[in-house]
Amino acid sequence: MSVSSYTLALEALKTIVNAYSGYEKGKFMNSDEAIRSEIQRRCEMITRHAEKIQQEVHSDGHRAARTMLENLIDSLSLFRSEAQFSISSNSVSQHSAIGKLKNKAIRKLVTHDHEVLQGLVEATRMANELVDQRPGLDQGQVEVEISNWHQKVTRVRNMYLERNMFIDGLTKR
Repeated sequence: MSVSSYTLALEALKTIVNAYSGYEKGKFMNSDEAIRSEIQRRCEMITRHAEKIQQEVHSDGHRAARTMLENLIDSLSLFRSEAQFSISSNSVSQHSAIGKLKNKAIRKLVTHDHEVLQGLVEATRMANELVDQRPGLDQGQVEVEISNWHQKVTRVRNMYLERNMFIDGLTKR
């Protein structure tokens, strides 16, 4: 990873998350908490979109879409919990690598954090698009859009779970 891509990712994260310091020496917990809080906030936003759409499809009698949205809401709830109770989430964490990351691992972690938050931004856009397009879509198309949206959230959730690998100093996937 080039220094310029790291710098861009770091600056992008700082604009999204004010408390983010890029895991500077002695500030690991602050950066970690800022990222995890932002993930939780964005999951809550996406959940609210899903709940609104779920009410609409329920009113339309579209049971399959309602069930699919319930599953998406459950996934978002689990994602929020994973961010909240992450292994690095408290000052007495047993995570052995906290505060000992090498620069290469820090660069990977910053880029990874950026990709996770960017994925959540894309999931929010997908929600907004579904809200706008839903009245003109048939039931099958709505189900496809919900499925794509859920898959996006699942990919981001799985990506988030990889971050402990970077915290452990493993820089290769």
